[in-house]
Amino acid sequence: MRTPRRGRAVLLSLIVCAGLAAACGKKGPPLAPLARVPSPPANPQAARVGDDAYVWFTVPSANVSGQSPADVSAIELYAVTATEAPSGEDLTEAAVKIGTYAVQPVLPPPPPVPEGAPAPPAIPLPPGFAQGAVAVVREPLSPDLRVPTVLPVKAAEPEPPADETLAPLPGPLVAPGDATALRRFYFAVAVGPRNRKSAPSQVVSVPVDDASGPPTDLRIDYTETGMTLAWAAPANARRAPGEPDPGLLPSKPLVPLPPPTGYHVFEVPRAEAPAPDPYSLALPAPLTAQPMATTEFAVPGPVRYGEERCFVVRATDTVAGAVVVGPASVPACVTPVDTFPPAPPKQLAAIAGVGVINLIWEPNAEADLAGYIVLRGVAPGEALQAITPTPIRETTYRDESATPGVRYTYAVVAVDTASPQNVSGQSNRVEETSRTP
Repeated sequence: MRTPRRGRAVLLSLIVCAGLAAACGKKGPPLAPLARVPSPPANPQAARVGDDAYVWFTVPSANVSGQSPADVSAIELYAVTATEAPSGEDLTEAAVKIGTYAVQPVLPPPPPVPEGAPAPPAIPLPPGFAQGAVAVVREPLSPDLRVPTVLPVKAAEPEPPADETLAPLPGPLVAPGDATALRRFYFAVAVGPRNRKSAPSQVVSVPVDDASGPPTDLRIDYTETGMTLAWAAPANARRAPGEPDPGLLPSKPLVPLPPPTGYHVFEVPRAEAPAPDPYSLALPAPLTAQPMATTEFAVPGPVRYGEERCFVVRATDTVAGAVVVGPASVPACVTPVDTFPPAPPKQLAAIAGVGVINLIWEPNAEADLAGYIVLRGVAPGEALQAITPTPIRETTYRDESATPGVRYTYAVVAVDTASPQNVSGQSNRVEETSRTP
């Protein structure tokens, strides 16, 4: 007996479904785990101060997947000295690792403290940079680091066919550009568990060529209201356009000249400070917001008497398109001493009463005023003597010790809080006689 075609089709479908059902119970191959790779250090920058290069960047706080905190345990900093930035798939092949810096772990939040119980002590963290913090690294630019490193040779690009209709120029008409200047290039790499490394950060650089030398003859002068620095420009300072060099004949440059030398003022400690913690470095901060074109500077703020302050000045020049802060001058230090007396009191007047003479005068405006001393003498020629044993703060005084019928001469002086005290000149003199009861 033959099976109808429809029945055979149903039977075949049942067999296929049974096979598929058996296969559905099997597990597929496992997926590869997601690699926890940290993001590269962000916002790298570099600056040159004297013979030091400062590089700073933000430590990653997340992985490339967006997971936070980042799986990062260290930052590697690489550098190379060349006329062009390193390139290629792996920048580390053309650079030297100059340091590895630890990154602190991110601790989980502590458990809640029961009411009335003391808070547990904070868990100490090992030395290192914190995630999300700005890390500052300093590299001294020793002479051996100013020698160019041989970079991998790039494949030469085919030159376009020459245009025979154009005659070659006789030679360069402008000075060589910044592309030929020797620079120190830096980039950073974040390192995670199992030595998983991030992509390199952006490459930053500083020029290695020297600019102007240190300023000389730094002097400090101060008055009652302010402090001023003055110095002499270094012999090789760049002059402003149009300012003739006394040793050369006037000439007109064929190419634009670099900007003239400017100056930054820094306040420094008197004694050489101990080596700072490598994880707490900071870029030296000048007192000047922008390089100054002049060789004088008024120190902001009031004069701080009795406190020693030291300063240095550094020249600043544009080298290879970047500002280079040059070597420091010899430090100059001063401990201001308050030798400035208050102004003499003004408008002293005397009013006689019965058995008393009243004095009144205008107040002084000095911030360090300690008070006033009243002077008295018998008119017309007796020397004036103080009749107030200590300075008084009031601007009035009642002389109840005046003898009726005797004519007296009065004056007032102001004194400050310095030690020893500075005494002003005398006010205007007045004469008066107390009335007889």
